[in-house]
Amino acid sequence: MNSAAIFKGVHRSWIVIAAKTIVVLQSLGIVYLLTSVWVTVAVAAVFVLVMTAIRTLSRASRQIDRIFEEELG
Repeated sequence: MNSAAIFKGVHRSWIVIAAKTIVVLQSLGIVYLLTSVWVTVAVAAVFVLVMTAIRTLSRASRQIDRIFEEELG
Protein backbone atom coordinates (compact mmCIF):
# COMPACT_ATOMS: atom_id res chain seq x y z
CA MET A 1 0.00 0.00 0.00
CA ASN A 2 1.44 3.36 -0.93
CA SER A 3 1.09 6.65 0.91
CA ALA A 4 -1.24 8.12 -1.73
CA ALA A 5 -3.82 5.38 -1.15
CA ILE A 6 -3.62 5.90 2.62
CA PHE A 7 -4.11 9.66 2.28
CA LYS A 8 -7.01 9.28 -0.14
CA GLY A 9 -8.82 6.87 2.19
CA VAL A 10 -8.43 9.16 5.21
CA HIS A 11 -9.50 12.24 3.28
CA ARG A 12 -12.62 10.62 1.90
CA SER A 13 -13.55 9.21 5.29
CA TRP A 14 -13.32 12.68 6.87
CA ILE A 15 -15.58 14.18 4.21
CA VAL A 16 -18.13 11.38 4.59
CA ILE A 17 -18.21 11.80 8.37
CA ALA A 18 -18.63 15.58 8.04
CA ALA A 19 -21.43 15.19 5.50
CA LYS A 20 -23.29 12.64 7.63
CA THR A 21 -22.94 14.88 10.70
CA ILE A 22 -24.40 17.85 8.84
CA VAL A 23 -27.34 15.79 7.57
CA VAL A 24 -28.11 14.40 11.02
CA LEU A 25 -27.90 17.80 12.71
CA GLN A 26 -30.11 19.40 10.07
CA SER A 27 -32.65 16.59 10.42
CA LEU A 28 -32.71 17.05 14.19
CA GLY A 29 -33.11 20.80 13.69
CA ILE A 30 -36.15 20.23 11.49
CA VAL A 31 -37.64 17.85 14.05
CA TYR A 32 -37.01 20.45 16.76
CA LEU A 33 -38.69 23.22 14.75
CA LEU A 34 -41.75 21.09 13.99
CA THR A 35 -42.15 19.48 17.42
CA SER A 36 -40.67 19.97 20.88
CA VAL A 37 -37.36 19.44 22.64
CA TRP A 38 -38.47 16.11 24.12
CA VAL A 39 -39.44 14.68 20.75
CA THR A 40 -36.10 15.80 19.34
CA VAL A 41 -34.24 14.12 22.20
CA ALA A 42 -36.24 10.93 21.63
CA VAL A 43 -35.49 10.98 17.89
CA ALA A 44 -31.79 11.55 18.60
CA ALA A 45 -31.75 8.66 21.08
CA VAL A 46 -33.42 6.33 18.59
CA PHE A 47 -30.94 7.42 15.94
CA VAL A 48 -28.00 6.65 18.24
CA LEU A 49 -29.46 3.24 19.10
CA VAL A 50 -29.98 2.36 15.43
CA MET A 51 -26.46 3.46 14.48
CA THR A 52 -24.98 1.47 17.36
CA ALA A 53 -26.92 -1.62 16.32
CA ILE A 54 -25.78 -1.24 12.71
CA ARG A 55 -22.13 -0.90 13.74
CA THR A 56 -22.36 -3.88 16.08
CA LEU A 57 -24.02 -6.11 13.48
CA SER A 58 -21.53 -5.04 10.80
CA ARG A 59 -18.61 -5.84 13.08
CA ALA A 60 -20.12 -9.23 13.97
CA SER A 61 -20.70 -9.99 10.29
CA ARG A 62 -17.06 -9.23 9.44
CA GLN A 63 -15.90 -11.40 12.34
CA ILE A 64 -18.10 -14.31 11.24
CA ASP A 65 -16.81 -13.95 7.68
CA ARG A 66 -13.24 -14.03 8.96
CA ILE A 67 -13.94 -17.14 11.08
CA PHE A 68 -15.55 -18.94 8.13
CA GLU A 69 -12.63 -17.99 5.90
CA GLU A 70 -10.13 -19.39 8.41
CA GLU A 71 -12.08 -22.61 8.97
CA LEU A 72 -13.15 -23.30 5.40
CA GLY A 73 -10.42 -21.57 3.44
